[in-house]
Amino acid sequence: MKIPLIGITTSLSMEENTYFLKCSYAESIAEAGGLPVLLPSDNAIGKEEMYAESLDGIVFAGGGDIHPHYFKEEPLDGFEMGTILPQRDCFEIKLYKAAEQRKIPMLGICRGIQLMAVAAGGSIYQDINTGIQRPQKVRHMQKAPDWCETHMVELVAGTKLAEIYYAGQIETNSFHHQSVKQVPEHFLVNAWSTDGIVEGIESSSMPFCIGVQWHPERIAKNDQKTMVLFRTFIRYAAQYRNNKTG
Repeated sequence: MKIPLIGITTSLSMEENTYFLKCSYAESIAEAGGLPVLLPSDNAIGKEEMYAESLDGIVFAGGGDIHPHYFKEEPLDGFEMGTILPQRDCFEIKLYKAAEQRKIPMLGICRGIQLMAVAAGGSIYQDINTGIQRPQKVRHMQKAPDWCETHMVELVAGTKLAEIYYAGQIETNSFHHQSVKQVPEHFLVNAWSTDGIVEGIESSSMPFCIGVQWHPERIAKNDQKTMVLFRTFIRYAAQYRNNKTG
């Protein structure tokens, strides 16, 4: 069986003219049995179909905020937005749609779950601390090391994510100020934080299309339960490759 080719989206530093991605993304994919390939975000616009034809799976990685234009809102005042890269948004939304048409396995992480929701027709909160009324707020931008699990997440019974983790509750890390607001059609919520934030979604119309709000790639090296998420993703990618090549 040939190793599935997994594209991982990258961020861009305009000042340094550099693409960048934390090593833990590629390391987790390689450890799970995939062949990671980094995808540029600006000069790849217009080549989304070519990438989709070549890849067996896609990881939409973390990064800055998504431009509110893509979910029909204007930037709201009253909080500090993260870095916005319109060219990255454009490329990744088109890449998602090309992958969705082909039913390519996809995994969205942090910004990635938000990107998947927006690309599929949903929306996100521009800032959860000002956009959601929560009686008791959990810290979603932790100060602990990135591998440290700091808050609980409730997994929804009967979902693919709950089956993968084989649990009803897990502890995760957390580094975000935005989250899914309107869940797209053909998607369902598979995980919630204890203060009512959507922590995971999955497609009901694709073999594997899961987004999580935490960073499993930063935990997986020392946590086999989390590595199962990546191994399952790679298994679906391998099946896709076999079906594609016959």
